[in-house]
Amino acid sequence: MKLILLSFFALLSYVVLSQSAYDQAMIAYKAGEYSKAWSDADIAVQQHPAPEALMLRADCAHKLGDLSKALEDYDRAKASGYSKDDLYLNRSICKTSLGLNESAKVDLMTYIQRNENDPKGYYWMATVEYMNMENRASLRYLDEALWRDSTYADAYYLRAANYADQKKVNLALEDFQLAYELDPTMHRAKMNMGIILLDMGRFRSAIEVFSELKLENIEYTAEVLYFRGEALYNLHDMEGACGDWVESAEMGDNDAEFNYRKLCIDKNDKPRFKRRTYFQF
Repeated sequence: MKLILLSFFALLSYVVLSQSAYDQAMIAYKAGEYSKAWSDADIAVQQHPAPEALMLRADCAHKLGDLSKALEDYDRAKASGYSKDDLYLNRSICKTSLGLNESAKVDLMTYIQRNENDPKGYYWMATVEYMNMENRASLRYLDEALWRDSTYADAYYLRAANYADQKKVNLALEDFQLAYELDPTMHRAKMNMGIILLDMGRFRSAIEVFSELKLENIEYTAEVLYFRGEALYNLHDMEGACGDWVESAEMGDNDAEFNYRKLCIDKNDKPRFKRRTYFQF
C-alpha cells in the first residue's frame, strides 16, 4: 500500500511539473520570448513528450529559424496524436521555408479542406505557387483569400508582387499602396512603391518615397539609399547620386559600391542597376 501511494504521488508530481513547464512555455511564446519558450517546452517534452508539448516546441523552433528541428517536431507531434489543424498550416509554412513546396501544398490542401473560410490557407498556398513562379495560380488563391478578408495586407502585398513580375506596374503600385495603408509597418511595400515609381520614370516621386523611408527604423536603409541614388542619377544629379551610393556602400551594398567606384571615382563606366525583387518570404 505504501509503495502504491509513493508511486501515485511520484506520478502526480511528474504530471504537475510537466504541465507547469508547458504552461510557462505557452506564456513565454505568447509574449514573443521564443528562446525561453523553447527551453520550457523542451523541459516539458523531456518530462513527458505529449503531442501539445511537441507542437509548441516545433512552433518555438520555427520562430527561432531552426526549421529542420521545427519540422522534426511537427512530424513527431502528428505521429504522437496531435489532431488540431494548425499543425498542417504551420508545418506547411516551415516546409515552404525549406523549399519543400510540393509537400507544403499537400498540408495546405488538407488545411483548406478543413478550414475553407480561413484566408490564411489560401494566402500560404498562393505563396507556394509564387515560389514556384506560377503567378496565375498564385493570383487565383489570393482572390480566394481576399474574398474572405478584404483587409488582408499580406495578401495585397503578395498580389502586388505577382503583378510586378507580370509587368502590370499600375496594378502593382495600387496593391503595394493598399498593403501599406492597411499596415503602416509594412515598409517593404512602401519601398516597392518607390521602385515601381522609379521604373515608371517618376523619379521625383520615387525620391520622395525613399527619403521618407530613410527616416524609418528599418534594416535595409542601404537598399533604400541605393535606389534613391539611382533615381538621382536618372535626374542627372551626380552629386546627390554619389552621396547616396557612397553611404549605401559603407553599409555593405555591393551595387552601390560598384556605382560609386565606377561612376563617381573612375567616371568611365555605366551604372549597375540592382535586380528588382518584390517579395521577401
